[in-house]
Parts: sequence; structure tokens; C-alpha cells
Amino acid sequence: MMNKTEYHTRISKVRNFIGDHHMDGFLVTNPVNINYLSGFTGDEGLLLITDQTAYLISDARFQVELMTQTITEYRITSDYYQTACQLFEQDHLVAVGFEASISYHDYDYLDENSVADIVPTENLIEYFRSIKSDAEIQILKKAASLAKKGYFCLLTEILKLGLSEKEVANRFDFEMRQLGADKASFDPIIATGIENTVKPHSVNSSRKIQVGDLILVDYGYFYQGYTFDVTRVCGMGTQSPEIHRLTAAVQDALLETMQIVAPGLPFSALWQKANAILKNYHLNQYFTHGIGHGIGRSIHEMPTLSYRSDELLQVGQVITIEPGVYVPGVGGIRLENDLLVTANGFENLTDFDLGLTEL
Repeated sequence: MMNKTEYHTRISKVRNFIGDHHMDGFLVTNPVNINYLSGFTGDEGLLLITDQTAYLISDARFQVELMTQTITEYRITSDYYQTACQLFEQDHLVAVGFEASISYHDYDYLDENSVADIVPTENLIEYFRSIKSDAEIQILKKAASLAKKGYFCLLTEILKLGLSEKEVANRFDFEMRQLGADKASFDPIIATGIENTVKPHSVNSSRKIQVGDLILVDYGYFYQGYTFDVTRVCGMGTQSPEIHRLTAAVQDALLETMQIVAPGLPFSALWQKANAILKNYHLNQYFTHGIGHGIGRSIHEMPTLSYRSDELLQVGQVITIEPGVYVPGVGGIRLENDLLVTANGFENLTDFDLGLTEL
């Protein structure tokens, strides 16, 4: 749990927003956003922030958490939205913002029962989350250090001939938790051989590791509520000259794209840079996905690094850069690093073992 000052700062940002937009309340419904703003770890509830106070609304299952974890007032109830509407009336709220990601059923209830006007907002808390504080950055650096330790463990202790992708993934998951990770942010991907590495998001199968296999590893794990996201490639034995060429191309695309990361850079410039580098290798037609995404409290969060976006990178954002090429009949290569956008450019949080390791 962050210190109380951190949570007060986050709630103050919401209050500033609602004040600037002629609202006097904001209803938070996303559990990740509720935790981010209040520290509450229960997986069900609502957070109502007003210009004067904040209320956490949940049920008796989470009474201890409500009493001990949060910086807010709390209400214990079996009907969250009814209680929220009662608080609207009690505090004489006139206009309340809400997260537009709520279900139609919940929206319909608010629309019918709220005495206040309700105003949808898109990605407000997600935007605040995208700019990391110093405390968050320190946790993300510790998370990234687990990525390095985990990959070394994978290369030296886990990857063995005859093990299936599922077996490797299960053993790797166990070791990551032993190293201090809390849980996986997605199931680790262990893609082996030509047939599976050419799939950008392969699903672990019963295919067993064979001599000469190319192996692509994509993994992310939470540490104290924040995740890293890393992709590396290695080989079970000597790899072909063409695989080495593909790896060199993708590594070049990653490193060259990293070098332009800086505050004020349009998101679209990142994809364009990687695509241009891969085009020099005559491989850009095999680059079939985006260049990266934000990470933090979720494995995919703002900023969304769309090749069409004119939005600009900002200091404090933590992003992935992950060019890849997937050549039918040859194999797939993807390399992914996590970068902190700094005032002077960037800091690579996952600066380890980028080359093609042959076991």
C-alpha cells in the first residue's frame, strides 16, 4: 500500500478535474482505479469522490479492508448503487461524473434513480495512472529487476529438451513467484519452433522442445501491484543464419526506436521508426502489430501507442517497445523492453540479454 500522501494527491487530481468541469462528484467503478485512488484491495465496490470527501461503498465481506486500508469514509451495504444514489442526495450533489465503462444495467439504474445529473467520462483515471509518481517508478524498477532474474533462471535451469511449452510455463511461473513476484499479469508465453513462434500471441501447447528449436518467451509479473512486460528469444542449439538475420533486424528496430523516445514525441513516430528500420531489411511486411503500450497497474494501459495517434509522450509514462517479425516457414522474432519517459529522453528498465542466446 502506498503512503497516505500518495492517495490524497491522486484524489486531489480527481477533485481538480470535477471542479474544472462543473461537477461536484465522481463515481469510480473500475476495481483497479478504486485501488489506485484509495488503497482498497476488495474486488467489488464503488468509490464516490466529492469536492468535500470520499466514500468507499462495499459489502460486509470487505469490512476489515474498509476499516484498515483506505483513506476514505466507508459505507457497508448489499446494494452499492442504491447507496451511491443516497449519498448523491445526502450531499446535495448536482452533477456527478462516472466511468463510461460501466454496464448498461448499472447506467440505467443511475439514470433512473440519481437526483444528480450523471456525466460520462472516458479514461480519466487511466490518464492519471499513465503518469507515474516517484514511488510508483521505484516499484516498477523493482518489478523489472525480477524480469532479469527470471530470464536468467529460465535459460540456466528451466529450458530443457523434451519439456513441453506448458511444462516450461508452469515451472517458470513457480520460479517467478519464488523470486518475489506476486502473480502473472498474463500467462507466460513459451512459443517453440517455426509453427508457434510465427504466431504473435501463441498459446502454450503440449509441443515438446526439440534440438534446434527457436524459442520466444513473453512474460509479465506483478510486484506490489505493478507489472513489467518483456519478450526475449533464444535457441535450443545453433540457429540458422536467417534466424540470426531476423533477430539482428528486430534488435536494430528496437534499439533505434528506443533512441527517439522523449517527451513531446508523437506516439505514431514510434511505429513509423520501427517500420522504417524493418523496411531496410525487407521485413516490414512481417511486422503485423502495434509498437507497444503503457504498463503499470495493468498489463495494457494508457498510453495506447497507435501508429495513427498524434498524442505526445509525457514525462513519467512507462511504455513497452516491442517490434516483431513473423516469417512463415522461418520463424518469429519479437523483442520487448520497458521504458520510462524522462525529461531527457528515456530510461530502459529492462536492460538485459537482448541477443539471441543459443543454449
